[in-house]
Amino acid sequence: MKRTFISVAVAMVSVARCFSATLGEDPRTFPVLIAHERGTGSGCLLRMSNSVYLVTAKHVLFGTNAPALLSPIARLKSYSRAGTTNVSARTLEIDLGQLLSAGEVRFSTNRDVAIVRIEECSSNDVNIVSYLPGITFLSPERGLQIAAPEVICPAKDVDVGAEVFMFGYPTSLTGLIREIFDPSEPLLRKGIVAGINLGKRTIIIDCPAYFGNSGGPVIQIEHPALNQTRFRIIGLVSGFVPFQEEWENKTMGYSHLIKSNSGYTVVEPIEIALELVWK
Repeated sequence: MKRTFISVAVAMVSVARCFSATLGEDPRTFPVLIAHERGTGSGCLLRMSNSVYLVTAKHVLFGTNAPALLSPIARLKSYSRAGTTNVSARTLEIDLGQLLSAGEVRFSTNRDVAIVRIEECSSNDVNIVSYLPGITFLSPERGLQIAAPEVICPAKDVDVGAEVFMFGYPTSLTGLIREIFDPSEPLLRKGIVAGINLGKRTIIIDCPAYFGNSGGPVIQIEHPALNQTRFRIIGLVSGFVPFQEEWENKTMGYSHLIKSNSGYTVVEPIEIALELVWK
């Protein structure tokens, strides 16, 4: 695939950031809502290799037709306390078409993971950043809650039976209760790691996911010491495991297949995102 690299002079600016290696006081600050004309999904912001990336499921941005984008423009909403005393929403628009042409959007060809580079950090101070061309803030506050590299948990450290939090924006559910709950607010679920196949690099959690959860981060709860609790991201929601039930009427010669949510969810290991950074 031919890549076009765009050279643009960008002034470095100092912006209040919050790089966190813990879950934080307000869990709303971890997931990101991704909305475009074809739907919604979830993601998170990670600092990797001195840049800030939006990390999400590939199908949230591309559907099943990568490298063709579902929409050239997406809007992100996240919560942060950076630069303020209270947690508030931060909204920005990203020109995916421009970033893709510049080589700043990368995706796995055989896994459901995509990354978008949105900021570059100064080599001297990660709090000094330059926004890439194609990034436009729509909110007055620009401080973002960015997860530090220390929160990344490799698949070999994922423990079967460990408790996990699933973060995201299941708009297919919250849209049904918009009279009492804002669909643009995240919802958390808690479950466990049900199984892991290191050979196939697949993680299964016992925690139901719904449309809108795709791309959201899954956090493992760890206790490295008696009085210590640590939270690390093990992967991204890819989709639910379906339960299939089929009945057949042999007399009439027809059958009916019913698919429902089994309550299990497939998670793509977060280290695949790291591999895309170094691709």
